[in-house]
Amino acid sequence: MNDQKEREVIELTAPSGKKFKVKSYITARERNEIRGIILPSMSLDMTNNKVVDNVSADVLAKAEPKLIEVIVAEYDGSSENILDRMLDGSPTDYDFIIGQLKEINDGNLTLAE
Repeated sequence: MNDQKEREVIELTAPSGKKFKVKSYITARERNEIRGIILPSMSLDMTNNKVVDNVSADVLAKAEPKLIEVIVAEYDGSSENILDRMLDGSPTDYDFIIGQLKEINDGNLTLAE
């Protein structure tokens, strides 16, 4: 079943007042696309069975655009060139949106009443 057409989107407002619509959740396939960027930079310490987080800034720089590509459905009234328009916009808006996307990716987005 392809739920792309049926998936709920949530409208959020960036600090500048621009609206953006995001998917209310991501699928396992989408989550794995994002993980595919981050996980190769991590390893397992076999002495204590803990994950060693070696995520570098360049890995995060690749992960953020993937978060936008996978989760943001519309930005400032359009679904065209979302990433480029966000990168050309306010750093405050960009950082806010990335924070919201990380919450969705982690399954923790809660909306204010």
